[in-house]
Amino acid sequence: MGDMMIPFIMLMIVTIALILERKFQEEKIVEIYEKKFENWKEHTPTVKNGKKCKELVGLVFLEEDKLNIEVLDKKVIDRLERKSYNIKS
Repeated sequence: MGDMMIPFIMLMIVTIALILERKFQEEKIVEIYEKKFENWKEHTPTVKNGKKCKELVGLVFLEEDKLNIEVLDKKVIDRLERKSYNIKS
């Protein structure tokens, strides 16, 4: 029984050391990603900053020599009906 006690204690020490090292590494990774997320939030354009971003509201298809517009956002239908849009090539 005494001859197995030393390897058992060594195994317990290694196990505890690995658990503590994993906890330390996980905390470090979480901290890195929180910093990256804060950095991303600072550099992401938002409407609050007064910048207007492009928004996808519809798709234009050519079928049998006829243009079809598939609207993704119902708020733009009135603008299409009033013909208030620009065409860029």
